[in-house]
Amino acid sequence: MLLARMKSPVGTTFVVAASLLGAAAVVQLVAILVYFGPSFASARPEAAGAETVPSLAPAEPATTPLPATESEDLAAQQVRLEELLREVATLEAGPSPDAALIPLEEAATLQPRNPEVLARLASLHEKLGSIELAQEAWKSVLDLGPDAGRFLEVAEIRLRLLRPEAESSGGSALRDQVGLQPGSTLGVVDLTVKEAADRATKDLRLAVKARPGETIDGRDVRINVTFYEMADGEVVPTTSRVQSMWFTTPVDWRDEGIEILEVKYEVPRIGADGGPAPQYYGYMVNIYYRGQLQETRADPVDLQELFPPPLSELSDFGGAGDGVAPR
Repeated sequence: MLLARMKSPVGTTFVVAASLLGAAAVVQLVAILVYFGPSFASARPEAAGAETVPSLAPAEPATTPLPATESEDLAAQQVRLEELLREVATLEAGPSPDAALIPLEEAATLQPRNPEVLARLASLHEKLGSIELAQEAWKSVLDLGPDAGRFLEVAEIRLRLLRPEAESSGGSALRDQVGLQPGSTLGVVDLTVKEAADRATKDLRLAVKARPGETIDGRDVRINVTFYEMADGEVVPTTSRVQSMWFTTPVDWRDEGIEILEVKYEVPRIGADGGPAPQYYGYMVNIYYRGQLQETRADPVDLQELFPPPLSELSDFGGAGDGVAPR
C-alpha cells in the first residue's frame, strides 16, 4: 500500500510549472539569437575569408630571362656572322670579289635588319656594277629609319648618286664621264646642307669621289670648309665653332671610291663683342690633293670671287680649324 502511493501520477500543478519554465527558456534563446545573430553572421565570412584568401605583397615587375636555348642560339648566330664578315673581307680583296656575295647574302639572311651588313651588300653590288641591286639594298637601309644610325645618311647620298641624272647635276657644268672635273683626282659629287629643327646648327654633308683606278693616300688630301657670316655689312669667315666627322671609315677611297664628310656649323647667338648675332651668309669648300686645288664649291657662288682660293695650298690657308684631312 505504501508503494502504490509513491508511484502515483505527477500532479497537474507540477506539469504546468514545468511547461512554463520550458517556454521561458525558448523565449530567452530566441531573444539571444535575434540580438547576437547579425554579429555572428558578419564575423564568420571574415574569418573564412582570412583563412581562404592569403594577403599578397605588391608584385614587382620582373624581366623574364631568355631561355637558355634561345640565348645560345643568339650567341651562335653572332659568332657565325663574324665568321661570314671576315670571309667577305678576304674574298672582296681577292681576284674574284663577286664570290663575296655568297657569305654576304647569308649574313643578310641571319640579320636582315643589320644596317652594316646591308650597307656592305649595297657597296659590293655597286662595285660589281649591279646598280639596281645596289639601289634595293640601300633602300633596305633607309627602311630601317633611325635604327640605321650613321648608315642612314650614307644610304641617302648613295641613292642620289646612283640616279641616272646624278652625273649631270653638280656645282660645275664641266664634268667628265666619271662626274669629276677634267684632270682632277678628287671632286665633290654630292653636297647638301641641313638645318637642325632648333636652327642651332647647320650640317653640311659632301660626298668626295676619287677618280677610278687612283690609289689615294689620305695624308695627301686636305678639305677646307669655311662658313661665312654677314657682320656690320661685311662678309667675313665665321669665328663660331665648326666640327667635322667622316661617315665612312677607313677614309681611303677604295671600293666605290667615295667618302662622305659631315661638317657641323654652330649658328652664333650673339656677336663676338656681345652685340647682335651675325647672320649666316654661306659656305665654301676647297679640295686639295698633293697641294693642288681639285675643286671648289660655294653657296652663294660670289664667295669664290670674294675669297678666291689659291691653286696651290698654302700652309696658312683656310683659317683656323676649318681644314679637314682624313685620318
